[in-house]
Amino acid sequence: MAELNLLVRLKVPDTVAASARFALVELLGHTELAALDREELWRFTGGFDPDELLAELLKRTSRFVNPSKHAHRTTASLAGLAPPCEREGTPVGVLVSKRDDFAGRDALAYCRDTLALTEITGVRYSTLWTLWLEGDDPTGTARAMADCSARTPGLLANPHCEAFELISLHAPAMP
Repeated sequence: MAELNLLVRLKVPDTVAASARFALVELLGHTELAALDREELWRFTGGFDPDELLAELLKRTSRFVNPSKHAHRTTASLAGLAPPCEREGTPVGVLVSKRDDFAGRDALAYCRDTLALTEITGVRYSTLWTLWLEGDDPTGTARAMADCSARTPGLLANPHCEAFELISLHAPAMP
């Protein structure tokens, strides 16, 4: 069973990430947040060659990557994933997934029915937030920013319909 993890981000400044950063810093008091990046994560599983599937998706549809407005990258595994860019601070990934993944189910039906890519057996959609944090406990700070299950100043994951997990990101050394 092969897996293709397709990460997609905007080429232009991301207003959703900017709004979330403003809310976290200015409204909720998370001053240790230096920057915030957002990427869509599409996880394809099935009996395919990942490189061939990526080429086919990029050639036949702009549903996942619109070359006019998106940049993309792929990874075999989220473990040890590099952040999308270099910034100051410690990067921590927060992967947010819907409990009912309607986008993933719809994408699977589109790939199989419209594109006739029947070798794809599963598609999952998530949002990967990369938090660039200053301070001594970046993992604890990231968890506090993501979790809004109680009267805590979290924002990134709604516990009623979403789950989140922290992802360890490998940051390149800053010059």
